[in-house]
Amino acid sequence: MKRAICLVVGLMLSFLSADVLLAQGEKNIVYLSWKDVVEITKENSLELRSKRLDYNIQKLETWKSLSNFLPSLNYQGIFQRNVELPVFVFMGQRFTVGTPYNFQHSIVASLPLFTGGARWFNYDLQKTLRKSLKEELKGKEESVVYDAVATYYSIVLAKELINTAQEAVKVAYENLEQVKKFYNAGAATELDLQRARSQYSSTLPALESATTNYKLSKQRLKSLLNISLGDSLVISDTLEIKNVLGELEDISLENLKSLSNENRTELKIVNYQSDVSSTGEKLALSKFSPVVSLAASVDHAAPLENSKVQWRDYIRSKSIVLTVDVPLFEGGRRIIDWQIAKINSDKIEIMKKQTEYAVELDVEQSYYNFLESEKNLKNLQDALEHARESLRIARLLYSQGMSNQLDVLNAQLLYSKSKTEYLEGIYKYNMSQMSILKSTGILTKILN
Repeated sequence: MKRAICLVVGLMLSFLSADVLLAQGEKNIVYLSWKDVVEITKENSLELRSKRLDYNIQKLETWKSLSNFLPSLNYQGIFQRNVELPVFVFMGQRFTVGTPYNFQHSIVASLPLFTGGARWFNYDLQKTLRKSLKEELKGKEESVVYDAVATYYSIVLAKELINTAQEAVKVAYENLEQVKKFYNAGAATELDLQRARSQYSSTLPALESATTNYKLSKQRLKSLLNISLGDSLVISDTLEIKNVLGELEDISLENLKSLSNENRTELKIVNYQSDVSSTGEKLALSKFSPVVSLAASVDHAAPLENSKVQWRDYIRSKSIVLTVDVPLFEGGRRIIDWQIAKINSDKIEIMKKQTEYAVELDVEQSYYNFLESEKNLKNLQDALEHARESLRIARLLYSQGMSNQLDVLNAQLLYSKSKTEYLEGIYKYNMSQMSILKSTGILTKILN
């Protein structure tokens, strides 16, 4: 009986451990297009999640600043044991004041009536910070979407480069085999054979490099999309020329700058920061004004000779207090705070100018890079066609004994180089369009 029980328990544990191992080894297959990358990035990006939490915190800070306009209600309970009571001597007689024990319960309501505008300035400051963080969130969204799309297309590029490298290896191998036949037949020299072997060996590192870049780009994209590094990605797009700009393709540089001034989050953020610094100056000045507050309390006190207090021992009292607090001297701290606030405003104005220059230069750089990549793409395509034809002719002539091995090797190198540059040119052209959209602040609007 015991053996049967042990056998059943052992089988259950075996099945359980097998299920755990299968669960650990299970991998998901994720199918991606560039539109999927955009959507997943906006939803799953860890950077965006962190920035959204910052924004949510600031929304709560804004609500908290409104609480300063509301009255506060507090309860206070006191138990007091007077170790030594004060004694007064009057006309030779001693009078003891107070009782050894004192119990008190109080409810106090207070409301600041005037604080020099500090409460309103604080609310305005928190509200402006919330708007600034909202723009930061938009800017972060554009940044992570751009990085994710760039990484996605770098995977597509790496895949095409692998195919190109494999083709180069295949061509070099076929050429080597042809040279071996000619060499064995006495139609090729030892130098031709060594050159063919060297050419074949030189194509292998490019294939290994492209394969490594392909793997690393996939892992980087998984981290950007918050996908498990153990999952498998299936890329649906191929490397082809895309027209992402649409109507913006023929827009002038000046119009791009105007569009950037309307949409770039950096410019909006620095303007909000300027408003924050201006409000900070007013907040610092408000500390020079008096503070008027109103307080009302209901007290129940029980002075006793012993600690055996009962409810009937309490005496109720009510009071209303109007307080005016005028700060006269605090070591110059308020003046220094105000001076610091003014310096911060000056710094923001400098930062604002720097941001305007940086944004304008970013638009110009994106615009000229696009024009350059557009012109280069046509030239690279023509160069590839010529290189392909040159390789075909060189191999044909060599097979007929009308050319030497060096011409074939040069044609192979030129073709591999031209195809690689053409593929990279397509990638640069597509990404230069993305850069224009990002520099004008409308990337996520266009890609939605």
